[in-house]
Amino acid sequence: MPGTVPTDIGEIMSHSYKTRTIAAALLATSLAFGTVACSKSDDDSAAKITKLADLEGKTIGVQTGTTGETYTKEHLPKGATVKSFKDTTGLFAALDSGDISAILQDLPVNAGRAAEVDNVHVVETFKTGEQYGFAVEKGSELQGELNTALKKVRDNGTYDKIYEKYFPKAGAEAGPGPAASDVEGTRTLKVCSDIPYAPMEMEGKGPRGLDYTGFDIDLLDAMAATMDAKLSIKDVGFDGILGNLASGNCDVVASSVTITPERAKEVDFTDPYFDADQSLLVKK
Repeated sequence: MPGTVPTDIGEIMSHSYKTRTIAAALLATSLAFGTVACSKSDDDSAAKITKLADLEGKTIGVQTGTTGETYTKEHLPKGATVKSFKDTTGLFAALDSGDISAILQDLPVNAGRAAEVDNVHVVETFKTGEQYGFAVEKGSELQGELNTALKKVRDNGTYDKIYEKYFPKAGAEAGPGPAASDVEGTRTLKVCSDIPYAPMEMEGKGPRGLDYTGFDIDLLDAMAATMDAKLSIKDVGFDGILGNLASGNCDVVASSVTITPERAKEVDFTDPYFDADQSLLVKK
């Protein structure tokens, strides 16, 4: 249902967020069997990685400060090591260069990478029951406003249109998203987000003239429009991102932040807006 990551990974990977069309059936097949035809120059060890347990003695890449980092450390295979990166750009580059053997992070992002390039695939998912929420400063009245706005965009179908744009069903074309809003906004919400984390947040032509887009950005902008507000996006690193609220650097953190008891001690979260699990990305 809307707001839930599709259980069929092929559904996620059928989406092309960079003007390219992916054959969903082919991608789903490659994931189901965990293998594709490899050239003789391919790394033989990479072809043997089909699950987390296969990474004994190898290096797993994660993003600093994420639930993926926590999950990896708690389920680390024997002899494996964890290498943390401040952003996904460094993570993906390290996998391409062979500096790490796999990436363990949120399923939407790993699946998005697999849809963007042809040399990687998701080989395992981990049901963690994680949910994303937008974060605000403790005690902020903005929490209630955002919850009301989230309900409005769910009720009027806007949420569904944004979801279908980034996560269409397998075999279906990506939706166009909701109609452009003409709300100018009488106030501005300062938003902190870790860019890029495609398809959730990334650079690109966004709604109402924003230079950023992605599921999180488009959804929050639609919510802001119902509040007669507009967004100003600040690109900040994920590690320590929640501290930007207390410092006044931003009013909202919109960066695929999983709601956890530890984080809820530091900030207030809106109602959950997206379900996500962890996943393992490796080279083909």
